[in-house]
Amino acid sequence: MLGPALEADPTERDHLLATLATLATLAAWLDCQGSTETAGKRLYCHRNTVLNRLRRLERLTGRLLSPPRDVVDLSFALESHRLTSSQG
Repeated sequence: MLGPALEADPTERDHLLATLATLATLAAWLDCQGSTETAGKRLYCHRNTVLNRLRRLERLTGRLLSPPRDVVDLSFALESHRLTSSQG
């Protein structure tokens, strides 16, 4: 599922995965009940930055953050990537 993100331009991929591999943006957004403003405050960035990162993730994966099943899929995929990359 993360194939498109992993195959993206190296700069784009590294920026995206550096941000999301730790689940920082997605985890903060989930912890904040989907509030980009609150997540931005938690991450010390503007809510639009959170929104842009989430939209980039949607574009690269083809998943949306509105259907709960897609949110679960993305959460599991990112956690799996984080766990397997830390074992490397």
